[in-house]
Amino acid sequence: MVIEHTPLHNKLTMVFAVVVAIFLIVHELELHLPHLEIWIASLGAMGPLVYIGLFVALTPLFISVDTLCFIAGLLFSIVAAELYMMIATYLASAVIFYIGRHLFRDRVIDYLAKNKRIAALDSAINSQPLKLMFLLRLTPLPFAMLSYALSVTEVRLSQYLIATSGIFLYNGSLVYMGYTTKHLAGLISGSPQPSSVSYPLLMLGLLILIGVLFYVAKLAGNTLKQINQETTGSNRG
Repeated sequence: MVIEHTPLHNKLTMVFAVVVAIFLIVHELELHLPHLEIWIASLGAMGPLVYIGLFVALTPLFISVDTLCFIAGLLFSIVAAELYMMIATYLASAVIFYIGRHLFRDRVIDYLAKNKRIAALDSAINSQPLKLMFLLRLTPLPFAMLSYALSVTEVRLSQYLIATSGIFLYNGSLVYMGYTTKHLAGLISGSPQPSSVSYPLLMLGLLILIGVLFYVAKLAGNTLKQINQETTGSNRG
């Protein structure tokens, strides 16, 4: 099995680029974000459903999950945002599984065959499906592409959904980044902020999350390499 994954620092660099861009347009963010929050609040119970529905509809089309998670942190409280993200991730993952396995299986296989990072996934994943899928979710592989790749293997839906929980560390961190960015942007612009928000704790939590992300991604990558070596050795034997 040969699976090369996009380095985590590359994806985090893109995320921080978005954060920096948001800080550079703090005025625009402060101008429009309150209206978005009011609109979401006016929808009542429909607000979270609209977000989850958009997440589920857009993710199979390869719309950036990073952006969708970041937006949740901007629009909702941190607890609600994490919950909505988890529900949306599971649903989007199930939808992709159904599309990849039952509707466009041949097209998915043809498309994935051109990607060297996951070309040998089907044959390798049968050895330790749950463990391997979970480790893959811990790496910064594109969510939709990996979901489609797993959908055309022989894994069961239950295993596939359980392993999807591995992405929550990364997606949850993006939600937290969105939440932190919202409050820091408000602080910079001088707008009133909730007294319950502790900015040192926000920044400390962000730094801890980044450290954990790097450590877990490195650990998962090393474990995948070990599995790769074991699989290659057994095939040669």
